[in-house]
Amino acid sequence: MTSKHHTTFKIPHISRFSPISIVLVYALIGTLWILFSDNVTGMLVREAASFKSISLVKGVLFILVTSALLYLLIHFFIKEVRTSGNILQAAFQSSPDAINIKRLRDGAFLKINSGFTKIFGFSEVDTIGRNADELAIWYDSADRLRLDKLLEHESVVHDFHALFRTKSGELFRGSLTSQRVKLEGEQCLVTIVRDRTAELEAREEIEKLANYDTETGLPNHSLFMDRLEQTIELAARERNKTVIIYINLTGFKAVVDVLGHSGGCEVLKAISHKIVAAVRQHDSVARIQHDEFAVLLGGVNNDGDVDLVLNRLQQIFALPLPVEGGEFAIPVCMGVACFPSDGLTAEILVQNAHIAMNQARQADISLQFYSESMNKKAIQRFAIETCMLRAIDDGEFFLCYQPKLAINGLDLTGMEALVRWRRPGEGIIPPDRFIAVAEENGMIVKLGAWILREACRQNRAWQDAGLPRMTVSVNISARQLRENTFVEQVVHTLNSTGLAPCYLDLELTESVVMANSDEIVLKLTRLKQLGVSISIDDFGTGYSSLSYLKHLPIDFIKVDRSFVRDIAHDPDDKAIVKAVIAMGHALGLGVIAEGVETVEQLEFLRKYKCNEAQGYYFSKPLESDQFEEFLHRRNPGKAFFRADTRPLLQSVPLKTVTTHTVNRTLAPPAPSALHNPECIGDVCLPIPPAHPSDNLASVLKRFQTEKELLVLPVVEDGRIVGILNRSIFLEEHVIGMHGFAFQINHSKKMRDLMVSVALVLEATTPIRNASLAIQGLGGNSRIDNVCVTRNAFYEGIIDVNRFISAITEINLSLAKGANPLTGLPGNECIQREIDQLLKSGKDFDIAYIDIDNFKPYNDYYGFEKGDTVIKVLGEIITNAIHATPSEKPDFFGHIGGDDFIIITEPHRSQSLVSRIIQAFEEHRPALHGTGDFTAGYYTAFNRKGESETFPLLSLSIGIVNTLLTPVDSYGRLASLSTEVKRLAKKQNGSSIFLNRRVRETGVSDEYLLSHRSESCS
Repeated sequence: MTSKHHTTFKIPHISRFSPISIVLVYALIGTLWILFSDNVTGMLVREAASFKSISLVKGVLFILVTSALLYLLIHFFIKEVRTSGNILQAAFQSSPDAINIKRLRDGAFLKINSGFTKIFGFSEVDTIGRNADELAIWYDSADRLRLDKLLEHESVVHDFHALFRTKSGELFRGSLTSQRVKLEGEQCLVTIVRDRTAELEAREEIEKLANYDTETGLPNHSLFMDRLEQTIELAARERNKTVIIYINLTGFKAVVDVLGHSGGCEVLKAISHKIVAAVRQHDSVARIQHDEFAVLLGGVNNDGDVDLVLNRLQQIFALPLPVEGGEFAIPVCMGVACFPSDGLTAEILVQNAHIAMNQARQADISLQFYSESMNKKAIQRFAIETCMLRAIDDGEFFLCYQPKLAINGLDLTGMEALVRWRRPGEGIIPPDRFIAVAEENGMIVKLGAWILREACRQNRAWQDAGLPRMTVSVNISARQLRENTFVEQVVHTLNSTGLAPCYLDLELTESVVMANSDEIVLKLTRLKQLGVSISIDDFGTGYSSLSYLKHLPIDFIKVDRSFVRDIAHDPDDKAIVKAVIAMGHALGLGVIAEGVETVEQLEFLRKYKCNEAQGYYFSKPLESDQFEEFLHRRNPGKAFFRADTRPLLQSVPLKTVTTHTVNRTLAPPAPSALHNPECIGDVCLPIPPAHPSDNLASVLKRFQTEKELLVLPVVEDGRIVGILNRSIFLEEHVIGMHGFAFQINHSKKMRDLMVSVALVLEATTPIRNASLAIQGLGGNSRIDNVCVTRNAFYEGIIDVNRFISAITEINLSLAKGANPLTGLPGNECIQREIDQLLKSGKDFDIAYIDIDNFKPYNDYYGFEKGDTVIKVLGEIITNAIHATPSEKPDFFGHIGGDDFIIITEPHRSQSLVSRIIQAFEEHRPALHGTGDFTAGYYTAFNRKGESETFPLLSLSIGIVNTLLTPVDSYGRLASLSTEVKRLAKKQNGSSIFLNRRVRETGVSDEYLLSHRSESCS
């Protein structure tokens, strides 16, 4: 308790009857009595003698009346005072707010209510007579001083916000109202403090829900647009650049399919953390929608700031993301738009960044800057989308048919229905302009149903007209197949058109069936049971393991045209196609090659026993009337059926059959071999063999007890002397050739029944070499008859399923790494080739080829012309290397964008790249146009929106010769290559830089090998 003097303070009472009002009433009555009592008495009393006594009575009566009246007034006054005091006291104490009254001169508290005690924790005993500083209820004394200043000039202060401290030391945010009043002669302050903590937290939560994403905590689209508008205003004043990076997680759906929604949320949080960590501190990151993010780079002074952030983003998405349950590689597509060159408002800027992102996704690249040509393409896309639905109803779509022929090039086996769009006023719109749009907006379901119905109707009509009965193939999209009623739709279409199911083939892309979900398998099985055949289109372009083929009810696989195009020259494409054909035959599937355009391609496919082919070599897609003429002209009156030419993989006798002593308790392969097979021994089944002297009863017992035993090797003294197939043994010696059982001839032995072994492979034979040997074999031998030896000793027989999976994975890994634009080996293949060379210790040349001034060219002439430049350079490199073959084949690939690579023997690359530069410069008139080429430059707007003069395209080539500069690591090689290419790019025009021999200091020099300068006005 403080020692300061204080008095007990009572709340003043309020009453309708104040003391002054009572005195006034009394005075009024007295005055009226004096003025009028005599007149009244005179009227009542006429005699003078009686008047004196009456006056006395009048005086007494006056006293009695006024006393009674005074009593009543005072009684009512006291009652009013007590009632109003109780009301005020109750209101004062019951208020949830902290109310206090304190003296203004010293700040001492005179009165507090229960709300004050509840909020601050101080009782009356703790508070009365003490001031706020002694109680330390202000967190910041500056707030109290600021309030005092306000009260010096104003009698009342409303809604003053401050941070307060309770008795226990807890802080809370509150607002107060304070008013100066005079009570009992003292200047006082009446203050009401309200705890706003819950209210402010609720308001902040509402604001957070309105402006922030609930899953990642990042700003949402609304807040991002607000920040972008403010940043654009600031950038316009300060003449800075603002950049938007629009990010789409193209692989996020697959993650959700594996981890579920909750796991997907955790992945989103991890990704958002990585994006935030990659940008600068003052940049802003937002989640726009489900799998899309946006980054706002403000105050960009140079392109280096943007490149820094983009490089960081590409690096974080290039690495697998560790999450619970494993690691996931999540590919992304990023679109970049810049203020002011790509848009002057927030809406336009975000729209253009989104357009660039879509362009990157369609081109299967990770990054794309916006250009005006993209905007035109987006407008065209929107126009297509808006008129597509009406076009279906108006009959603007029609079908073309491309024939399929047997590999002999003569027998017609079927046709593929391909949709086209004839738009009034525009002509024919190619399918690559509207199919992707229909896929994304869901219109492909209606369009696909029409295609299926029209193809079946037309095929039936041709059959009724006496034309050949053929199978028509119809492409089915992923969205169609996911429809719950898809099978019923197919059945209804067949019934309504009258087409027999055996004349319908449904083509599904590899990506559609890649998931191999139970639902898809069930639908395909039901269709196959109806008699409809199933084909896998664009085979080899997917990213999944191809083992799913064994579990799908499919009939045919179609080799994608990208592998067929260069099959006559490209060794990788040759290996891929041969592997696909071998795998298809081993699994009992027909193989169809797409995009056959030359006789060389057809001869190659015929050599390796592909079943069917289609392409421009036979016919382009024809409209229905043209295709009908084609049928009449080619084989009038003859019926054609798809030949069931799907043989098992063949083999031929090997020149040398090796032998070995056998252990009948062979162990299974090591786990590592099962997961990463490299040699034929890794896919070997260690079957305990039979002996030539074993009788038939023992053989029959083994086949009866070992249900999985399909082939039984026969070994004598470790030598493989023959083999016996389960099916042949049971058919010929147990059941009988004509289907009736008979007694086993126990006098016969294994040597009387076995057949010679068609093929023996050493266990250390690489699987790729083994697959080449097997593919070239002919006759009626079976792949499961292939035996395996180790050091000339019997090891086992080949495991067909694992062998097929292994050769497929090895050969088609090349396809996964192929660049989609040029078809050349991509980063995966390049990395593998360099790693193998570094491990071998052999010297080599590696030439890095970069197109100078490609980005402004691409922006000015358009991305289609840019793609043409990339393709032309790819063809030039291919032709240059094929024109001068070396003893050791050269390797060349497309790193991506405008970068290529060549790997040759030491000193060979210099002459190669010189020829490449010469050939490339011969193409420049066609690439730039006569006007720009003659001028030697062209003028265009740069990314800042400023007019700039750019030189013609040229090549910068950096060569690293490991014979001159030994390289022992990929990092060292990359560093040297970057340096020589950088030096080459410093020159005007095409140039070649080569590293010199390492000096004694350990430092490598570079020198200019070739330089062609050109002027730029």
